Amino acid sequence: MGQDHHKLDLKVIAQHIFTMVKADLTISIMVMQGGVENHFGYKTFYRKVWLTKQRVIARIYGDWEESYNELPRWLFAMQMYFGATCDTTLAWFIDAHCKPHFSIDDTHLYGKYGGVLLMTIAQDGNANNLLIAFAIGEGETKEA
Repeated sequence: MGQDHHKLDLKVIAQHIFTMVKADLTISIMVMQGGVENHFGYKTFYRKVWLTKQRVIARIYGDWEESYNELPRWLFAMQMYFGATCDTTLAWFIDAHCKPHFSIDDTHLYGKYGGVLLMTIAQDGNANNLLIAFAIGEGETKEA
């Protein structure tokens, strides 16, 4: 069995792993690498499978730049639905003054109230953090 056949390119691998990634986004590269090896009879490099998985994810969910460019529209939709809880000038500010990168994180709250605090932040050109949105949820449950 040879190593990484030259005809086994990203497009061929993408066709093979597409259903695996769509079914389970957290599937490991090594599992996909083994699936490619079993199916095609050639072992491919870890990096090639990793790059292919990134392209498949972008094909399924869209890429980062598309998501970033849709943010003003989503903020406007939130304002229409929820009322004054969202300011569309924030969408303009984010689009004009922030780096195209967002950080989404959570932290568990302990003690009397419990739950999970969810936050989304962006960073402006001076590396200052800007809170975009936050929410408090019940915890990590399917319903929440």
